[in-house]
Amino acid sequence: MSFKWPWRSGPDGWTVIDCQGGLYGVSVKPPRKPGERSTVVKHAAMPRVTLDQANLIQMSKLMQDTDFPLIHVLGRKEYQIFLVDKSAVRPEEMEGSLRWSLTPLLDYPASEANLSWMDIPQTHAASNRTPQIYVVAARRELINQRMDFFDRANIPLKVLDIRETGQRNISSAIHDQDAAICLIYAEPNGVQLTVTYQGDLYLERYIRETLFMPDDDGQLGSDEAKFDRVALEVQRSIDFVHRNASAMPFDGIFVAPTQIEIGLVQKLKSRLLSEVMPLDLSRFFIWPDDSELANIEAQAVYFNALGAALRVKE
Repeated sequence: MSFKWPWRSGPDGWTVIDCQGGLYGVSVKPPRKPGERSTVVKHAAMPRVTLDQANLIQMSKLMQDTDFPLIHVLGRKEYQIFLVDKSAVRPEEMEGSLRWSLTPLLDYPASEANLSWMDIPQTHAASNRTPQIYVVAARRELINQRMDFFDRANIPLKVLDIRETGQRNISSAIHDQDAAICLIYAEPNGVQLTVTYQGDLYLERYIRETLFMPDDDGQLGSDEAKFDRVALEVQRSIDFVHRNASAMPFDGIFVAPTQIEIGLVQKLKSRLLSEVMPLDLSRFFIWPDDSELANIEAQAVYFNALGAALRVKE
């Protein structure tokens, strides 16, 4: 089975289960017309549990009463993303070409990988630049086991998704994207960065700096060097985009909520030249009455699931 990128069918809504750090589920209805917000109709969390059949069945019970198709967001360590040059081959030959390109990059045989890929638009790239694509690779054995897992739990699975495309969906919703946007989401083990323009993913990076731990009362000590390193990698990413797509306008950096308040917006503001702005997810979602999702710390926990649920007709 290949991954299905979230472009774009139009059901009445999506239910998403994210398996990183526990099980986190959301059911979201899309807006009825442009300019409206998506509606979160149900959400449930089972923190710090493993993904086994009993817990999956329990999560399904917590998320019942919606008939939306189901998306499962893979954990960060369950797949890899590679940026590779696009070969000048026929479409039917692309998969074979990519397997050959990934052979030295994977720690398992490329023949055992499930692959999905998407083009990086060349509209604003330098004319002499070789076209590139992002390739997602996951072990076929893992994908087959995961699908069997849902089948045995009697939970129909429609789409397997990755974390970066959910973040891309949220970036696309920020505004009409007449300029590129850098979106930063800090999670316990690192910082996910994406640059999008007009709904397309131009750059993704994962910066492996631990700025906080889930059960801490605050940031890890007072090690400002961690924030220095994150800011440096953010700046390098923006510089890379400017060099390789100099004609593309850029509209600053948005910082998603974090599970623990670490002052990330202010720390990046003091270290970067670009405008840095906090991202308010309430701009895109209507929360259930009296929901914990009114708190930005809870929004951060559900961030990847909420992003995966942001699907509209293309």
